[in-house]
Amino acid sequence: MLTLSLIFAAATFGFVTAITPGPNNTILLATSVNHGFRKALPYLAGISFGLMGMITLVGLGLNLVFATVPVIYQAIKYLGFGYILYLAISLIRSGYQPIDKETKVIGFFQSVSLQFVNPKVWVVVPSFMAGYIPAGASFQITATLAAVFLISKIPGALAWAGFGQLLRNFLMDPKKRKAFNWVAGVLLVASMVPVLFLR
Repeated sequence: MLTLSLIFAAATFGFVTAITPGPNNTILLATSVNHGFRKALPYLAGISFGLMGMITLVGLGLNLVFATVPVIYQAIKYLGFGYILYLAISLIRSGYQPIDKETKVIGFFQSVSLQFVNPKVWVVVPSFMAGYIPAGASFQITATLAAVFLISKIPGALAWAGFGQLLRNFLMDPKKRKAFNWVAGVLLVASMVPVLFLR
């Protein structure tokens, strides 16, 4: 049965996981700083579509495959870490470019694909499915709660992108922006380290 308390709980979980630091938020922040708020929106849309695909896969039982063959999850985890390390290096290197120079932006499709190799997402989505979707729930209830979860993540993600736009005005000085990109790159990698120790 779909209750207001269950909807509120799913929305709260979605918002909290969206507002707390992690790879997606670090990339949103850095994209806004380096390219402006609008350029961060395709990445934000990619997060939503990627999570939708993740919820579908977990709902179809992919997490059970991971439980049966743990090496698959381990492979995805380290592949994801490698990709995020690559993004962090790219972010650090972008600090050497003038702020008005058009450099590569992580767009919609890269964002979608990143969700599938982001170890943090593989922790959050199964936790949501197990904790907030009642056992034996109908498709309608599952879809409604999944939509609530996804929509509730948008304000938190927008807040990170908006904060990046505010910082952009402060970081017009190339030296300041270079320092920011170094810090953001290190934080991007650091946000993944705890996940590497999950089994």
